[in-house]
Amino acid sequence: MRRFLRHLVRFLSLPAVLVLLGEAVLHWSGELWPLDRVFAYQRAHPDSLYLRATDQLFYAYKYHGILTKNPSIVVAGSSRTMKFRAEMFGDRADRFYNAGGMLNSLGDVHEFSVTLPSTRTPAVLLLGIDLWWFNDQVEPLNSFLVEISKDANTFDEQVIAMRWLVKHPVSFARELLAMAGGTDDRMLGVAAREKGGGFRPDGSFKSAVPTPRSAKEWRFIDRETPPIIERVKKGVANFPPAANVSPEGAALLDAVLARFENRRVLVIGYLPPFSSEVLAELQSDPRHSGIVADFRRTIPEIFRKHGFPLLDASDASALGMDDRAMSDGFHAEETFQVHVLAALVRDERVRAALPGAPAVLERALASPRTNYWEPDLGS
Repeated sequence: MRRFLRHLVRFLSLPAVLVLLGEAVLHWSGELWPLDRVFAYQRAHPDSLYLRATDQLFYAYKYHGILTKNPSIVVAGSSRTMKFRAEMFGDRADRFYNAGGMLNSLGDVHEFSVTLPSTRTPAVLLLGIDLWWFNDQVEPLNSFLVEISKDANTFDEQVIAMRWLVKHPVSFARELLAMAGGTDDRMLGVAAREKGGGFRPDGSFKSAVPTPRSAKEWRFIDRETPPIIERVKKGVANFPPAANVSPEGAALLDAVLARFENRRVLVIGYLPPFSSEVLAELQSDPRHSGIVADFRRTIPEIFRKHGFPLLDASDASALGMDDRAMSDGFHAEETFQVHVLAALVRDERVRAALPGAPAVLERALASPRTNYWEPDLGS
């Protein structure tokens, strides 16, 4: 028996050491920090970034960000709304939060509208709305209520994170060395530490993709895999063929806007852009042209019904921009969002809700330091 136990101990010693080292890395890096600790750290370190390599926890991070920060201005939608930053919103920048990435279907939007406590209801909601939300052939991938209930420091998340480390031994080794060296680069989560991108304390996303510098580098590249144009041409992912906007989807958006109207929230609608090639394909391909035309007609009508402003930015050229403002076929960078806000504040209601924003936006657009991706938002 003793001999057997000695063999058993030797057999288990290496896995035990690996588990202990893995746990140390995951907690030291911030990968498994509970969200309240993440928020506390980001409050104390305004230049910090947070991004996990395992389960991104977009929903929970953003929803609890609203509950924690109690902002008066909220941006919400899919990842296509993540590039709005607090500095763009003038005098109310300190009451801003970007919850982009938290809403990826009309079901999410509805659940958000009924779940958010009245004490955390913002005065202004800038809502990005995606075409595929109104396509009955696109099945939602997540449940809003399930996702917002998650946290990083649970047994299931620890198992997922440990499995990720085992599958990525180079990352494991790199984090071990960094931990041994005691480096503190104010990056929370393995993905933020490895890639140099992640969520700022205001909820906006800092891309890890290097900003182009030369004329050649500014040539448009669709960095999604597979590229968005391929998905459109093949009619897959978010772009299955559809003749028109789902009537049920339109009715659900109508109900959500009515709820926010009753709560005296100013909802500002935003239809994010596509690259010129993607938009041209969507408008010309008979498999897609019906829903695109119906979408660009129906959604503004629903917003008008409730007295809410909406900006259709599907075509970047309508705002004086081109594909160089895009990092892929349907994600625009920060400078494009400055153009979006500059167009929106022409509306008296938006201008009144965002005092000081017009001056900030005008300065950014006039600055020679503003490029196609990065606006000069001052210090």
